[in-house]
Amino acid sequence: MDVFYVDSRAKVRDPDRWFQPSLSLVSKLKHLLEKSPILDFIRSGDIVAVKTHFGDRGTTKTLRSQFIRAVVEKLLDIGAKPFVTETTGLGLTRLRCSALGRLQIAEENGYTHQTLKAPIIIADGLLGFDFVEVTVDGKYLKKVYVAKAIAECDAIVFCTHFKLHMQSGIGGSIKNVGVGCVAKPSKYDIHIDGFPEIIEKRCTKCNKCIEICPSEAIVNYRILREKCLKCAGCYEVCDEKAVKISWLIGKDVSSRIVECAKAVYKLNKNLAFLNFLVDITPHCDCHPYSDNAVVSDFGILASKDMVSVDRASYDIYKSLPSISDILEGEKFWTWTDPESMLDYAEHLGLGEQKYRLLEVD
Repeated sequence: MDVFYVDSRAKVRDPDRWFQPSLSLVSKLKHLLEKSPILDFIRSGDIVAVKTHFGDRGTTKTLRSQFIRAVVEKLLDIGAKPFVTETTGLGLTRLRCSALGRLQIAEENGYTHQTLKAPIIIADGLLGFDFVEVTVDGKYLKKVYVAKAIAECDAIVFCTHFKLHMQSGIGGSIKNVGVGCVAKPSKYDIHIDGFPEIIEKRCTKCNKCIEICPSEAIVNYRILREKCLKCAGCYEVCDEKAVKISWLIGKDVSSRIVECAKAVYKLNKNLAFLNFLVDITPHCDCHPYSDNAVVSDFGILASKDMVSVDRASYDIYKSLPSISDILEGEKFWTWTDPESMLDYAEHLGLGEQKYRLLEVD
């Protein structure tokens, strides 16, 4: 599959001129959108989700709003009806766990209707339980809960800050689809095995778990699985650690991400992917801080294939010179397996790892 790119470096400089807007990566993004065919399936009148990540409170290296605005402007030129979207986070207590909190974080980090030229809609509703159920034949998951606004739109353009990830190894377009487009119960299934349980000998009967449960699934200090929505709220509020959940790590997480991405792909194949290889941090933007980048910037990759664009991004990342020793000589977290995630995504029919890299001049 073709993967188009523009280089972030200002390779041609005129020493006699300081005003050279064409050297801006924002200008190069506009050129990429104009000259590449990745948006040619979008028609006038289409409702188009522009999926990105607003980061968390304290994050400083998410994608700049100017990039998202450039994508929105291109969609408006086509005659589409774009909105910028994100979903709520796992849990109930943190700011990012509700639509209201997500919007507050977005505003603090520079994403507003005014800066983006499009409304912001949190795709899975007020608390993260607005979804469409999709069946998949995965090794781990059989049902995935796709955010309702993602299921209802005509097309999706993914604007992804490519970076490392402490569970999937890399955080690219596959992760933006598989995690970013599903509702809270599927985020739970990605990160946690099974249902939460209350350890009787630790429980002080403070009732905090009962009060926070959105589905009244806790009766006589036992969690009723048939009513549990899998949000992890009870786990968050238990000071005595009486609520037990089994966190997953590494390949177990990345495989579930791929299965969730498969569910999104079943609903909508009108997808375009932009991977921004800038400020490549050692962790996801969901962390409430941003560490130093681990390699130098490269530019922006664009494709209609999420596997190809992530494979190309990963290959380029490995070739870039290190500028930080935060990973102690490694290029990614050693307990993760990015290759396995790419292999599994290809196996499930989400795209192909073979690609042709084409620079847009």
